Amino acid sequence: MPSWFDKVFSGGAGKTKAGAKPPEEKVQLRNPILDDPEFQEEQAKPRPERAKPRRVIEPTILADDAKAVSSGDELRIKAKPAADGRSCTVYIDRPLLERHSAWFTSPSAAFGNSPLAESIFEIGGIESVQIHGGTILVTRDPYVKESWADTSKEIATRIRGHFGKGAAIVTDAFLSGLPAEKDIQDKLQVVIDTEVNPGIAAHSGSISLERVEANTVFIRMMGGCQGCAASAVTLKQGIFQSFREAVPQVGAILDVTEHAAGTNPYYTSLPAGMRADA
Repeated sequence: MPSWFDKVFSGGAGKTKAGAKPPEEKVQLRNPILDDPEFQEEQAKPRPERAKPRRVIEPTILADDAKAVSSGDELRIKAKPAADGRSCTVYIDRPLLERHSAWFTSPSAAFGNSPLAESIFEIGGIESVQIHGGTILVTRDPYVKESWADTSKEIATRIRGHFGKGAAIVTDAFLSGLPAEKDIQDKLQVVIDTEVNPGIAAHSGSISLERVEANTVFIRMMGGCQGCAASAVTLKQGIFQSFREAVPQVGAILDVTEHAAGTNPYYTSLPAGMRADA
């Protein structure tokens, strides 16, 4: 019997007539696994539909409104960026500071006073951090144009990490360095009487100091300032700055004015004490 070598190399019984094309041999390859009857039978069985892998999606902490969040074992956080994009209010489902509040404008100011504020400043691009009640107001530098989505998630991560460590929101040294309520009230009243009200008297407006709780200040805008479209600018760029210059330890400054009350909140005449002839 001619060998496979003889068939390939023109010798022996594998020789063909001159000019004739040798027939092509079809070589059938076999796979001992795929051709096994038991394997084929197993493959023919109907297969249950495989469950799709679960994707773990971290829920966004951005909120469209200031809805209250329920308390529980797990820390729940929501965030609401301001319309101008400069700041974002972070809501936590439990109190951070009661009565007291804290306001920091730099990492160095937060150092030794608030471990939580220090951690938030590490994110970068943060201009100020205010902690009051169950909220944290974070303001970014004007040059930061990115969406708050990533920044707010990082803030939430740092808040959870801070609570996981059981660290204090503010230190005892910070609390012990706060002036007495009466001292804060007296100094701010001087600012209102000598700087603020004389400055807004031309617009028939006035500001009153409602009360001071620890280092948290409550004010009310009256007359031309009540319902005024520029009241927010007046607060942030004028009154807040004057208050903090007079008492740097002032924390949150809260406006309790009902700006939507009435259709004509302006004074028909200036109150006594604001008139030139008073």
